[in-house]
Amino acid sequence: MAPITLLALSIFVPQADAFAPSDSVHIGSEPTRIMGVHAAHQYRLRRGEAWQEFSRGEGQGWMVRFDERTGTAHRTWGPGIDIGDVSSESAVEAGLRAFMERNPMLIGVEQADLDLAQIGYIPRTDTWYVQFQRSENGVPVVYGGVTARIRFGKLILLGVDSYPQAEGIGTRPEIGRLAARRSAIADGPAPEGQHSDHSERLVLLPQEGHFGLGFRLTWETRSKTETPIGHWVSHVDAFSGELVNVYNEVRFFEGAIYGIHDERTVDGNTTISPVPFTRVHDGNQAVYTDIDGLFSYEGDAEELTTDFIGDHIRVYNKKGQDAEEEFEDSEFVWDDTEQDFSMSELDSYIFLHQVRDWGLEYAPEVDMVTDNLVSNVNVESSCNAYYDGNVNFMRENNQCNATGRIADVNYHEWGHGFHYYSLQSGTWDGSISEGFSDAVAFFLTGDSIISPHFMKSGSGIRDVAPDRRYPEDWQGEVHADGLIFAGAVWDLWNILQDELGEDAAYDQTVNLFVNAIKAGPTIPESYDEFAVADDDDGDLGNGTPNQCEIIEAFERHGLGPMGSTGLIQLNHSPLGNQAEGQPMAISAEVLNLASDCVDDTIESGFVHYSTDRGKTWMKQILTLSESSSAVAQLTGELPRFDAGTIVHYYIEGISSSGASRSAPSGAFINPHSFYVGELIELYCENFEDADGGGYDHELVSGSNDEGADDWQWGVPAGLAGDPSQAYSGQKLWANDLGWDNYNGEYQNEKHNRLLSIPIDVTEAKGEDLVLQFRRWLTVEDGYYDEARVHVDGEAVWTNHSTDRNVGDEHHIDETWALHTNAISDKDGDGFIEITWELESDQGLSMGGWNVDDVCVYTIALPPEPEPEPDPEDTDVGSEYGDYGLEAGGGCGCSTQQPSPQAGIMALLVGLVFTTRRRRSK
Repeated sequence: MAPITLLALSIFVPQADAFAPSDSVHIGSEPTRIMGVHAAHQYRLRRGEAWQEFSRGEGQGWMVRFDERTGTAHRTWGPGIDIGDVSSESAVEAGLRAFMERNPMLIGVEQADLDLAQIGYIPRTDTWYVQFQRSENGVPVVYGGVTARIRFGKLILLGVDSYPQAEGIGTRPEIGRLAARRSAIADGPAPEGQHSDHSERLVLLPQEGHFGLGFRLTWETRSKTETPIGHWVSHVDAFSGELVNVYNEVRFFEGAIYGIHDERTVDGNTTISPVPFTRVHDGNQAVYTDIDGLFSYEGDAEELTTDFIGDHIRVYNKKGQDAEEEFEDSEFVWDDTEQDFSMSELDSYIFLHQVRDWGLEYAPEVDMVTDNLVSNVNVESSCNAYYDGNVNFMRENNQCNATGRIADVNYHEWGHGFHYYSLQSGTWDGSISEGFSDAVAFFLTGDSIISPHFMKSGSGIRDVAPDRRYPEDWQGEVHADGLIFAGAVWDLWNILQDELGEDAAYDQTVNLFVNAIKAGPTIPESYDEFAVADDDDGDLGNGTPNQCEIIEAFERHGLGPMGSTGLIQLNHSPLGNQAEGQPMAISAEVLNLASDCVDDTIESGFVHYSTDRGKTWMKQILTLSESSSAVAQLTGELPRFDAGTIVHYYIEGISSSGASRSAPSGAFINPHSFYVGELIELYCENFEDADGGGYDHELVSGSNDEGADDWQWGVPAGLAGDPSQAYSGQKLWANDLGWDNYNGEYQNEKHNRLLSIPIDVTEAKGEDLVLQFRRWLTVEDGYYDEARVHVDGEAVWTNHSTDRNVGDEHHIDETWALHTNAISDKDGDGFIEITWELESDQGLSMGGWNVDDVCVYTIALPPEPEPEPDPEDTDVGSEYGDYGLEAGGGCGCSTQQPSPQAGIMALLVGLVFTTRRRRSK
């Protein structure tokens, strides 16, 4: 359980965090939730009643990505749905409310709990952006509500974050707004600052942690300070007065007149450019240059004066006198080798006009490109810049160049304002704003490295090119997290160049970029908005012109239609324990999220099964029966098995090219399993009680670092390949749940174990026992890291292992598995103790164990055979029939097919004993 370290943003910043404040100025991040995507959880939720009802009705052909914690359709999209008149804001609202009234299970809350918060229309793209705010007793739920995108008159995307779980939450505070304000200031990052512009409101803040999703009634307080620079947003617990979260909305990190200025950065390269829209005056009369720096002056003054107080951009020098020069000739050139002014003033003026021209070309309707903007240069600090309605650039010091002299920094800070003024719905999210602003910079420079020569050593600040992924690389620091989104946009631009050529790719990417951001997405929602922006017919069910390229780029960063789970999925609802009887029907769903983007899809398949713990495998044919354009079914059956058999199996789908895909993906490494016959329950524990079942844990060996003994009881966070939900209920035992600044991974060179309570098996009377539990395990190849199950100190299972020449056949569960072992009470004392162990080496680490619903059974013995009836005894069998009573008793239910909901989340298993396989040479 390694603590998450806020890594340096890139190798280009050895000594400072540029475009971010120094340690003395707090930034923080908005209290957003991390939303992982797991194919198994998504499959279960798609089979739920709410989605099935919608998809059978108006939602035919729609796809969905669920919030796995709440069960609501976080983003759903498909063929356009007619909502009626869209000629006005009131008509659009009425049409959407009628749609929600028709689909109440999809929405999950009453209409009275949804207030219209934002509605905007962009004629250039014929797109409506609508946001409804979720409230409980009039108190808003932070980031809660319903969002809609209407394109060409049709509803094509819906976001449901309605938080039904907030119903009934108390909304009466115990502390008042003034007390909350005092707590926010006193406990916040600027207690000595002079706070002004105060405001407070009550909100419900969704929070996740060890014990699940909860809602905290908080006072959201706002204030501003000049020293340190801050627009503070704080959440203060409305009962205890505790400061829960705080972040800073200030975004740190823009006749003829010409100027000789830095070409891009402070590297010695200069160029000459017209100084556009700047003021020329004689003390009484003022005129302004045009885009080419030309002006026309009618007067008789012998000398004219010019400065950087322009028609659109105004630059002020915070370190000395503002630039101002007199000239006599018809042409004037700003040149700092001959004149006394700061190069930061000229550079910022030129660079901000360059990015303004870019905005005018691609989004002229955004106020940022037409409003006046103030640029303050040589601000008293260094190695930084920020946007707070103005753009502000720091002076140089012995480490950093003056940031006003760097084009990328000007572009970036202008980008924050452009992002803010673009919004038609959604939120101004700090992380995506940083990524958006980095993208604005690279669109103007064509360089993935942001701000070369920011440092006087020549290094830049960030590189957007590496494939940082959500949620694995999420740091909780807005500049680092923004690189996930910026990297996806960078990759899309490069992919489209291969498809369309340089000029068309640039125009296409920028248009998608500026239109998608209008929806106010967070980073995990950014793919959806690019798809909406790319739609050309009011129907997301039939794809979009650049769908495949968008998916390819965003999936590299964990942001595809289903996160990073792939376009073709083979989903299977595993079989539960079976009664002895007839052959068993088996099926798997083939889901193709974008059929136009894949040339090769599953056309047939097999079910592979073993009855000897994976030593030998047999197979049966499965056939494909198509049920819709996106979903097909592989169907077939397993043969009849004798009672007492433990069956392991996996499903293999075969594509038209002969390639295969398995469910589970590890195939024979972690197959599904079930038991055939009747079992009698002796012990079951689901870990929902407050003591976690009384289980204990310990570090067996390895240095006792922080988090070394990483077994934890609670709700999983869904990091490092772990599930986002327990198998049943909410709680489980796991190696590192992923909360409290931990990353979900087990540590290197550690051996730790989870120990059950002593389990009473005296009722088994020495008969055979069966251990079953639900397992979600991700662990390196057993040659390096060993995951083991022990009963009374003896290993009964260990993960798959190869040898050092292979070493990459890892055990990776992607759904809950039913882990089955035949065991016994070898000590004969009537009690057994189960332990789950993990022993790691110094290399790769993963999510480790997740354990739920531990049960021990005894095998129900067949009834004693009845003696042959005496032909002369006519009374025998008169009450019970010719063959006497059937075997029964005990739980019995464990032998039956589980409910659909339980089955979907369950029943995968690894090999019962270690198997070794050498990869063929």
